[in-house]
Amino acid sequence: RETSIIFHGFGYDHVRDDYKVIQRVHFFDLIDSDFDRLGVLYEEVSWEDVSLHPLWEIYSLRNNSWSRLDVNVADCCHQIPGYQVYVDGMCHWRGHEGIPQEECLVSFDLSNQVFFTTPMPLDMDDMRAFLGSTNDDFDFSLDRYLVVLNGSIALISYYVETTIFHISILGEVGVKESWTKLFIVGPLPCVYCPIGVGKNGDIFFRRKDYELVWFNLSTNMIEELGIKGENNSCQIGIYKESSLPIGGINN
Repeated sequence: RETSIIFHGFGYDHVRDDYKVIQRVHFFDLIDSDFDRLGVLYEEVSWEDVSLHPLWEIYSLRNNSWSRLDVNVADCCHQIPGYQVYVDGMCHWRGHEGIPQEECLVSFDLSNQVFFTTPMPLDMDDMRAFLGSTNDDFDFSLDRYLVVLNGSIALISYYVETTIFHISILGEVGVKESWTKLFIVGPLPCVYCPIGVGKNGDIFFRRKDYELVWFNLSTNMIEELGIKGENNSCQIGIYKESSLPIGGINN
């Protein structure tokens, strides 16, 4: 078998005074060509001993070790693009659940090691009206970006073909009705997609020419940063100084 490891979150466990990483490990069948490449004989593999079910692992900086999470969760907890965020002891990312599948916010409590899901808000009807298209022919691609805005989980929703951005915050994990729309920003004809939010609530965007800019919500002004960002791999991160050693936490 081969494995694929997907990083899902990093954050602080305030109960145990520990920093943790959560990831999901996927297993895949090896085909004949894979065995030839690895120099393994097909007959030597005991398939009844091989489990291909995904598993979750969590890393403890204090213990400097990985351990398997004893959880039984659905595929909804698997991450879809939109980046991960951390707020108050919980890691959050975009997922999906139900049939047909609908997007949701997936949250993992680092202290209690439990998952929560919150349905995403369906708040784009006013966008359709603004664009003058309310029929079934409206086929613009909806995208969402997860950020932390002034200490709260926030969702930036937008149609890729436009430069109008809807910003909502979550009041309570697990409660769909607690999503509240704060702003509608735009149109901003010079930007392409959001890449994060700064300490002061300024939103950072990447333009189509890959230049990075930031938008001030108070002044509605855009300023260039003089930096180019890579396609599909550009994200704003906020760091906090710490006296903890990189090699582990001293007990």
